[in-house]
Amino acid sequence: MIVGEHWKMQDDAAINAIDAAAVRLLTKSGMRIHHDGMLDILDGAGCRIDRGARRCFFTERIIRDAIARFGGRTSPKVNVPAGWSPARLWQGGSFPHLLEWPNCRRRLATRRDVLDIAKMAHSLPEIGTVGKVLTCCEIDQRIEPLWAALQIAQITDKAIEGGEIFYASQIEPLVRMGEVITGKPGDTSLVASCDFLIAPLIFDANQAECFIAKRRFGLPNVPGTMPVSGISAPVTIAGTVTVAVAELMAGWVMGYAIAPDLPASGIVSSGSLDMRTLAACFGSPEALLQDTAVVNLCHRLYGIPVWPVMGYVDCKRPGIEAMFQKMLPIVGVPFGTHMLHVADGLLSAGQDYSPVQHMLDAEMANGIARFWGNYEVNDDTVALDLIEQMMRNDRTNFLDTDHTLAHYKAEQWYPKWFDRSRWQGDAAEADAERKMLDRIDRYCKDAIAGYKQPDIDRFKVAELRRIFAAAESSI
Repeated sequence: MIVGEHWKMQDDAAINAIDAAAVRLLTKSGMRIHHDGMLDILDGAGCRIDRGARRCFFTERIIRDAIARFGGRTSPKVNVPAGWSPARLWQGGSFPHLLEWPNCRRRLATRRDVLDIAKMAHSLPEIGTVGKVLTCCEIDQRIEPLWAALQIAQITDKAIEGGEIFYASQIEPLVRMGEVITGKPGDTSLVASCDFLIAPLIFDANQAECFIAKRRFGLPNVPGTMPVSGISAPVTIAGTVTVAVAELMAGWVMGYAIAPDLPASGIVSSGSLDMRTLAACFGSPEALLQDTAVVNLCHRLYGIPVWPVMGYVDCKRPGIEAMFQKMLPIVGVPFGTHMLHVADGLLSAGQDYSPVQHMLDAEMANGIARFWGNYEVNDDTVALDLIEQMMRNDRTNFLDTDHTLAHYKAEQWYPKWFDRSRWQGDAAEADAERKMLDRIDRYCKDAIAGYKQPDIDRFKVAELRRIFAAAESSI
């Protein structure tokens, strides 16, 4: 078992200074909100509203009240039980492009792509939850999430994960669909909880409409912040962290004003501007530092869990660069970020989905899971009697013992794709990475080709079609 305490990224004076700066932003400069209903709610909660400027000036009291209401749910202690098992992957999100291998062709996702990726996820044992993943460009975006849910529900009997919602009108029918699929009243599994603000401190009408509707359907209050240092936030780490913390505070206050009994957390996915290319980078060390600083501050000062988005990396193709950026966030773990690596197959800052990268991510996730699984200490695992017996018999090889046969699978991780063989020669080693990616690509395509439809409840499908048809007729 791994035990200990999370590390502190800054001293108390530093994080209190950021907290004070964030509160000043909200109370003195306020937040621009392009939604009369949200402004009315905040007005009723005691905030000062400038209708002409469409700006809300929060009070420190309501900020502190909201934090007190939602806070205190984190622990400074790290406690990871011993024992491990291969990570079960999930799919989720709403990403526009599919990246093909080996030509690295990037294209908008079609109906066929959405269905094929769902078939792949159903067929592969590594994937436990089948998600939306791709956003189909051929379907009206006002009903696209409903269409995707209907299609995926006809493909798999595994758990189904929804994606991001961009229209409030999608929430009610998706909840009804979730109820049909799972049989649970008020099921919101097809609706993502998060609501991202536009940095610095802007909430547009559509976002606000979705935010209000989600809370009224009982989804947890999960504001998201995505400032990019040098563009939508100061170029300094501390300035960007201040903007991110202020946006999370604003989200918590809005959720508190609408539904104070719902749980709250947060998401941070900051970036940094590369001054050479003018590209917004989400896989840079600075972006990771900003995200980890926000997580650490919110954990220590507020007791509210905030999660970094680790799948957003800048690399554009599967391979070594992607592996580096996907592994880099591990350094944030001692400060309270995710204990396990995110395996989502994303490239190009969440714009592209690559099945090949997804399987590479799975390989890394399982290796990391093995480390976090630690090890057990007991008479059987210490194997003192066996060691002494081998020493008495002058033996040095434990390979052919019953103990090795009984324990090697449970104790060791065996990669599916990484090559642990000896040197195979110059030509073979020079081309080894491409061949590995080719094997993974074939594995994914074979899963699609070998898909076999499970026994799906036709009455559930009929009800899902009815809900979709009603939503389609209303647009």
